[in-house]
Amino acid sequence: MAITKVAVAGGTGNLGPAVVNALVEANFQVTLLSRSSTHEIDSRVKIQVVDYNSLDSLVTALTGQEAVVDVLPSGSISVEIPLRLIEAAHKAGVQRFIPSEYGCDTSHPLTSKLPVFGDKVTVVNRLKEISAQDSAFTYTPVITGPFFDWGLKMKFTVNLSGPSTPIYDGGDTPFSTTTLAGIGRAIAGVLEHPDETKNRYVYVSQAEVTQNKLLALSGKTVEREDISTADLEKKAYEAVKLSPPDFRTFAVNLIRLAVFNPAYGSAFTKTDNELLGVHKFSEAEIVDLVKQYS
Repeated sequence: MAITKVAVAGGTGNLGPAVVNALVEANFQVTLLSRSSTHEIDSRVKIQVVDYNSLDSLVTALTGQEAVVDVLPSGSISVEIPLRLIEAAHKAGVQRFIPSEYGCDTSHPLTSKLPVFGDKVTVVNRLKEISAQDSAFTYTPVITGPFFDWGLKMKFTVNLSGPSTPIYDGGDTPFSTTTLAGIGRAIAGVLEHPDETKNRYVYVSQAEVTQNKLLALSGKTVEREDISTADLEKKAYEAVKLSPPDFRTFAVNLIRLAVFNPAYGSAFTKTDNELLGVHKFSEAEIVDLVKQYS
C-alpha cells in the first residue's frame, strides 16, 4: 500500500516541527491537526482545525488521509484524546497509525510496567485490538531512546554546562539516543515502507552513549552528583504521595530510571536504521553535537 497523505496531531510541540519538516521533505502531503489556525508553518502544510474532544470533528478531519502521526504529549494529556484519535482514524478509513511513543522501549516487560508509560501501553494495546479486527488498519510504534539534542539542551541526560550534573549508577550505562530530526526521518521512513513496518515496533538510534562518555567528549570539568537509579525510583513514588502530588518529579524520575538502569533495555540490541534511512552518527558527529550544548 502506498501512503501519500499524512495527518500530524501535535505538530507544534518539541518534536512536532521536526516531524512535519521530515514528512514535507519526503514529499508527503501533510495536514497539521490543530486547535488553532494561527500557526506559522511551512506553506506546503495544510492546517486543519479540530476539536480533540469531538469524535465527529476528528473523523471529518481525517477522512481522505492515509496515515496519522500522533505527536501529542503522552502523559501530559488525557489518554482519552489519543484513544479518540485512533477511533476516528479507523472510522475515517486511515491505513496506518503511528502512536506517540518516541522514547523508551515500552514493549520491554519492565518498562511497560512503569506507571509513567501506562498511557502509551494502553494506546498500543488498543491499536492491536482494532488491527486484529480489521486488517486494513495498521500501526507502527517508533522507539528512539531519549531525544539526543533536546536531552542535552534541556539537561535531561547530562548537564554539560554545570556547575554540577547528576550521574546515575556510576555513569557507564549505555543508552540509545536519537535527535529530533532523526526521529522525523524515522517516521517518514515508516510511511515510505508501510509493508515492512506493518503492525510492529521499529527501533532507531543515531548513537549509543553513556553519561561518562558525554562528559568526556565535552571536555568540561563538571562536578558529579552520584545518584542511584534505585533512589530515583524511591523518590518518584514519594513525590506522587505528596499533597499536592509532585507529578513532574514522579514522571521524570521514572523516565530516567528506564534510561539509566540497563535492566530496562535502554541500549537497543537491533535497529531499523537502514530500512528507515536514519543516519548513524560517527564519533566526530557525536562530538560536534555535544560541543553545541557544552
